[in-house]
Amino acid sequence: MSRDFITPDRQAISALLMMFFGEDMGVTEIDASDLSDRHVATFISDDDKLVALCACDRSFAVYAGAALSMIPSDIANEMIAAGEPSETILGNYREVMNICSKLLMSDSSAHLRLGETLHPGQSADVITQLEESAAQIASFQVDIPGYGEGSLVFLNT
Repeated sequence: MSRDFITPDRQAISALLMMFFGEDMGVTEIDASDLSDRHVATFISDDDKLVALCACDRSFAVYAGAALSMIPSDIANEMIAAGEPSETILGNYREVMNICSKLLMSDSSAHLRLGETLHPGQSADVITQLEESAAQIASFQVDIPGYGEGSLVFLNT
């Protein structure tokens, strides 16, 4: 079995996230080079090596977490403005990232799993570590119906 992990494309992200957010959700490819101040989900191999990450802006993390529990959008917007998502929002965001691990695997790749979810201020070192060895990068803007837009960037080796 190959260890090569795949880079998600717009179609794969749309198909997976529509299960959470509905068919009206939109995904657009973007160029997101600034990964500072991001929520980061790490993905690790079975031998506990960092092989990929997903860096999400605050809007995606909060809107995704809020939509999963149907927390009203005005409350989500207040959390974004304050920079203080609730534990419920962060737990839901972690669950979305856990499911997103499927976007990085194929039938022929090795298995990987969600490692840590790091929050702005905690994630700079892991982003730098993977940016230096990343072979593939994919960036997307996601429009979550009833909430708003946020971005996510996948890096993998």
